Amino acid sequence: MFGFWRLWLLATILAIGGALLCFALTHDRRYLGRVLAIVRWSGGLLVIVTCFWLIFRLLR
Repeated sequence: MFGFWRLWLLATILAIGGALLCFALTHDRRYLGRVLAIVRWSGGLLVIVTCFWLIFRLLR
């Protein structure tokens, strides 16, 4: 399970960092929208996986 979280965290950090770097270089506000979308999807994935994990732990 920790392998999934490490991969998720690394991918999220790289995606957010890339979008922020592009925003810093171009000052195009669409990249900030991409950062917000990445954060929303990442948070949603975290909530879904955590709920399933807790349900599995409670049923076991």
